[in-house]
Amino acid sequence: MSSLLKLSTTHLRNIKQLSLIAIRPYATKKFDEQNSSTKFETVFSFPTVRYMAFINRLKVYHFAATAIVVPGAGALEMMNIVDSHTFLAASYIGITGLIVLSLATLPFRNIIGHLYISEDNKQIKISSLDFWGRRVDRIIATEEWVPLLDLPPKIIDAIYLTPQLMDGTKYKLLVRYGKIYNAEKMGHVLE
Repeated sequence: MSSLLKLSTTHLRNIKQLSLIAIRPYATKKFDEQNSSTKFETVFSFPTVRYMAFINRLKVYHFAATAIVVPGAGALEMMNIVDSHTFLAASYIGITGLIVLSLATLPFRNIIGHLYISEDNKQIKISSLDFWGRRVDRIIATEEWVPLLDLPPKIIDAIYLTPQLMDGTKYKLLVRYGKIYNAEKMGHVLE
């Protein structure tokens, strides 16, 4: 009984570590400010973005599991170890799950997790979330950012703002749910 309890505790600890690893890629990635000549100040952060990154990364894990289970189910079905139609059921669940996860996580794409503005207000660092749950860091000149007040008002502005760059890239900025560290600097540069 004691060995079973130790095994169960070890198994739970491993599951906890795996969940932290899945969240960690967004949570721990920091800018290497020592190698950069310009210093940036954090003006905005959206802490919940790490959970959205985990949800986006579920697609990758589900795809990997599907890639293992479907051929395995097919092989077991060919050897008559499992019932017929197991391959079709596994394929259906895997493909349907991928479609549902992909559609459900589309709104989480290009959400800004952190905004940094240089000390001289000439550059902006944007840390956003991509479709696969990875953090994408981009440094742009302030002139490339279309001021928020120049954009036409939208119905969704009550939930999140939709800033855009001169090259047409659109982001989602959840100011209402994030933390603003320097409102004066953020308003001066971004609006």
